[in-house]
Parts: sequence; structure tokens; C-alpha cells
Amino acid sequence: MKKYLSIILITLCSCNLLDQTSESSFTPDNFYKNADDAKAAVNSVYDAMKGANMYDQVMWVLQDQATDDAEWGGGRSTANQAKNDLDKYTFTPATSTFQSVWSAAYQGINRANTVLARVPAVPMDTALKSRLLAEAKFMRGFYYFTLVRLFGGVPLILQETTSLNDLAVARATADEVYTQIIADFSAAEIVLPLTYTGADAGRATRGAAKAFLAKVYLTRADWPAAAVKSKEVMDLGFYGLWDNFADAFALPNKNGKEAVFEVQAVGGGLGEGSYMQGYMRPNFDRVNGIAGFGDDPVTANLYNTYRAQDKRRDVTIKLYTPTGTPPAPASVTFPAYVHKYLDPSATANGEGSNNFPIIRYADVLLMYAEALNEQAAGNVNAYDAVNSIRKRAGLEDFPVTLSQDQFRDSVLLERRLELAFEGHRWYDLVRTKRLISAMQAQNSSITVAERNYLYPIPQTERDVNKNLTQNPLY
Repeated sequence: MKKYLSIILITLCSCNLLDQTSESSFTPDNFYKNADDAKAAVNSVYDAMKGANMYDQVMWVLQDQATDDAEWGGGRSTANQAKNDLDKYTFTPATSTFQSVWSAAYQGINRANTVLARVPAVPMDTALKSRLLAEAKFMRGFYYFTLVRLFGGVPLILQETTSLNDLAVARATADEVYTQIIADFSAAEIVLPLTYTGADAGRATRGAAKAFLAKVYLTRADWPAAAVKSKEVMDLGFYGLWDNFADAFALPNKNGKEAVFEVQAVGGGLGEGSYMQGYMRPNFDRVNGIAGFGDDPVTANLYNTYRAQDKRRDVTIKLYTPTGTPPAPASVTFPAYVHKYLDPSATANGEGSNNFPIIRYADVLLMYAEALNEQAAGNVNAYDAVNSIRKRAGLEDFPVTLSQDQFRDSVLLERRLELAFEGHRWYDLVRTKRLISAMQAQNSSITVAERNYLYPIPQTERDVNKNLTQNPLY
């Protein structure tokens, strides 16, 4: 049963390098004694998102590698079979990436369930307790939203796991999972604050809960609700676009006005930094003497989709040349790599201080524009929202003569260019039913089928839980 990590892993506190108490001495009965314990437990819920099996190393593979935005890198090698299989759509239920994300998400879910079960009895400030419980609900909604979009219906676990009995939980329907996601985000948005100060910066906020609800409704094609929730984020008056696109990724602007929800990172070699730039920078480019891995290089398809005057292109992508510094090797036919996560001061194996944006305010504006257009063509507010983003990019406004279909296509393209390598492309292609056509246009030798609108349930999970059914045709 040790393989069934997705259900049984229970972490009771977040890591603290200065804490000399053995973690093995903590149990649910002796840990939850005061506010510090409660806050540490909630920190551990966030920590599952930051771990190697999610946004440190894995999620960008599912969200970007398997799209028309990225090739498989590693020097264009096939050294990492799992990533290569995602890129070429030769993956199977046994591909390790799926198990990694599944187990990490359920680790976060169980930690959230434990918080929701244990923290109510902790003697502490009532307002702080309510906020911490709302954060746990937010993060549980986040993990289930990740799972349901990747895999469809999944086991819906809403209680703390306290034993190894009765772990063979069947899959809930996708509708049932979405109902719980909406309930969790809706409960969180009522309680969560607009912002935080000091060390609490980066925690879930009211705006983040509303933005995720907007994305849930957009995914579900509930256009009126998506428009309403997007507008509620806009009406908070707290968020805005930086004047320059590059400023959205500048290290001094972490958790700034365009950041709705980000994975937090602090470089310095203590294991709390981001490895995005290390994975995505080419292996012939060194920062402070440290080369990148060359994973996830940019396709010519994406690079050439940007117009030359689009200010976002050279912020998002660096195109190396044989005469550049460093020079691109002749063996790499199209040497373009992700540039927006560069931390020039990164050391310690490329560990940077870049946060990873899960939702930026630009995403909210684009969701709002899309949701309005789907209700009726020619909505002035839809044009205003998307044109504010295009203006910053140095592009002209959308023509006011666009049909509903043309506006839909244009917004999807705008999402691709604005949000490249921020984890949205695969979801956008799936929810708009364009995955097959997009991948065929990118590489006609790749076989993408209807089954690929969901990833397979990990085989290791089905080996230990006979109640788990597989997605069709896997």
C-alpha cells in the first residue's frame, strides 16, 4: 500500500531548518495545539504545490510540453523518456509524470482535509482561524481543479485519512468534482482578505478565489458566471497591468499588482527556489557558471506567430544565433528558449527567486473578454479588456468588425501569446476542442486522438485500487 501515496501521505507541519524536533514525534493528536501549529499545517498544504512533483519540475511538462508551444529539449535528445513521450504523444498510463502529479495533488488534498478536521478545535484567534480554514479550502479546490482538468473524474476525498483501511475509493464524476471545487472556492472568497503583508505575501486571497471561480466557469462554458466572476476581480480595484510586459516577471514585482496567484520561490540554495529557468534555459547558456538543461525549447510555430513589433516576444523567448553570446551550436536547428523566468543572480544549480504565475491579471481580462463574446458579439467591454493587453504589447486594437467566431479565435491567439509558458495552453486547447488540430499543425508525424483530451489515470494507482476505472481508449 506504500505506492498509494495519493491518499495516505499525511504531513503535519511545514519544514523549518532551524527546528530541531524530530518530525517523527508529531501526530495529529499532539501537534494541533496553538495558532503556530495551525499556520504551519496550512503552510504544508501550499508546500505540496511547490514540491518537485508539481510546479518545480512536473506541471509545466503536462501544461506546455504537450502543446504546440514546446518541443522536447535536453539538447533535443530523448534522454528523459517521460518528457519525450509527452511531447510526442506516445505516453501510456505507466508514464511516470502522471503518477507524480496525482500523488502530489492528493498529498495537498489530504493535508487540507487534515487542517479542516483539526484546526477548528485549536484555541486561537477566531479571525485567524477562519482565514486559515478558508486557505485550506482554497487549496483543496486548487488541487481538485488541477486533477479534474487533467484526468476527468477522480476520487473525491473530503475527510482526513487516518488509516490504511477503505482506501479503494472509486472515481467521482467530473460534475461531482466540479461541484466541490466551486463550493471550496466560493467558501474561500467570502473569508479571504484582499491582500497580505510581510511574510504572508503570496497566500490565497479573495481575488485569487474569484479568479479561479472565473476559470472554473470558463472551463465549464458557463459564460455568464465566468464574466461575472472576472468582473468581480476587476472591480476589486486592487489589480492592474504593469506598463511594460517585462515588469510582470521582474523579481522586484513578485506578488505585485498583476499577480493574482503565484507559486512562491526564494533562491539561495535552500531548496525553496524555482528551477524553471534552469530547466528552460539551454544547456549552452550559463548564468553564474551554471548551464541550463535545455528542456521545453520553443517551437518555431510559436515564435513565428508573434509579430515582429510584439513586445512580448523577446521578453518571453530568447532566440540564440551562431554569432550571438553565447553562440548557438549548429546542431540545434531552431535555438529558441523560454526567457521570461531568467534570474540573473541565480546560483546553486540554477535555483532562482522567480515566482511562477498561476493566474495573472492579464488572464482575468482575457477570460472576461472571452466570456462576454460568447454571450453576444460586439461587446464593447470585451474589446476594451483585450485591447488594454494589446496596447501594452505594442499592437493595434482589435477591429470592431470582428464576428463572434473571429473574436473567439483572436482571443485564443491572444492567450497563447500573452500567457505562453505560464501553464495555460494545454487547458485552452482542450476546453476549446482544438488540441488535435493544433498538434497536427505543429507536427504532422504526431498522432493525437480524441482520447488525449484527458490524460490516463496512472497505472500505479489502478494497481493498488481496483475501483479506479481508466479513461476511454487507454
